[in-house]
Amino acid sequence: MAPYSCARAAFERSESIFATASGVRRWLLVEVCGSWGHNAPIDSDLGDHVDRAWLAANKTRGIRTLTVRRNLRRPGGAGEADTRVELIYVDPAVSGGRGGQAWHRQVDDLAGVAAATSDLPGVNQRGAPDGWDCWTQPLTLVCTHGRHDACCASFGRPLIRHLRESHWADSAWESSHLGGDRFAANMVLLPDSLYFGRCDPESADAVLEAHADGRIHLPNYRGRSTLGFTQQAAEYFVRTEVGLDRLRDVGAVHRVERTTGGESGHQLCFRVDTYENGSETATGAYEVVVERNTTPSPSPLTCKGPDEVSYPVYRLVDLAEAAEPPGSGLITPEGSTAPAD
Repeated sequence: MAPYSCARAAFERSESIFATASGVRRWLLVEVCGSWGHNAPIDSDLGDHVDRAWLAANKTRGIRTLTVRRNLRRPGGAGEADTRVELIYVDPAVSGGRGGQAWHRQVDDLAGVAAATSDLPGVNQRGAPDGWDCWTQPLTLVCTHGRHDACCASFGRPLIRHLRESHWADSAWESSHLGGDRFAANMVLLPDSLYFGRCDPESADAVLEAHADGRIHLPNYRGRSTLGFTQQAAEYFVRTEVGLDRLRDVGAVHRVERTTGGESGHQLCFRVDTYENGSETATGAYEVVVERNTTPSPSPLTCKGPDEVSYPVYRLVDLAEAAEPPGSGLITPEGSTAPAD
């Protein structure tokens, strides 16, 4: 009998992948070759030099810490004296706001990681970290973290092998746990902080080709990590219903006050700003009413997860052009509040 696969189970029950991007406000990528255990930053070679307090301090500053690698091979073997470690810090793009930025630095070895990352700005500060250089290359993260969930390896490793042999090779990095194992293979594109799921080689190429053209490949789109889950649903409905696939077509997603009259589930109303022809300011807006329900899952949501769990389902209740100009009658002034990690 084949082992249970949470990704296959989610596909078979037709679970939607939109509005499932994990909430991440800042990213720290640490190059760690070799194997990763369940908690990759600790259960790897990096764990000899950092502890849970370091990891918790990053989380307190709103920084998601991931291990990444180009391949499994540890440096420093025969004919390989270079043990330098690449560190990449990402302040992601905000929908309708600032563009994403990334910086990097190298340290001599993993022993230097803690000191080099001790003063990263976190969510309450802007600008480049001291001693870091601008990173201008795109980053494509593919979760291959099999020790965290078997599906990440089963679906992620064939995908990263494909990307390494494609013209996307320069941007492709293996990553530890990104979230949403049941949507493997998962990809995140930085610094735009866009999540994509159920990616095989063909759909991954479509995702990357669209992104290079300034568009979002909506069939595999999970959402943007700097938006809350219901905000992600509102953005998705505007994109799919109105036909807006360019990254810059849709801007900030704000909660607005409105009586929705929902009887089943929890209904929220959002104002979603839209742009036309590369405009720098919003030229229009839509009001979107989204209903959130939970539905029992007939099977675990992860390969080793518990039974009798539920997952959220989002339904479009209403979508119409906003009568007021963009930015009017908002409850939340900032359109990109990420959910808790």
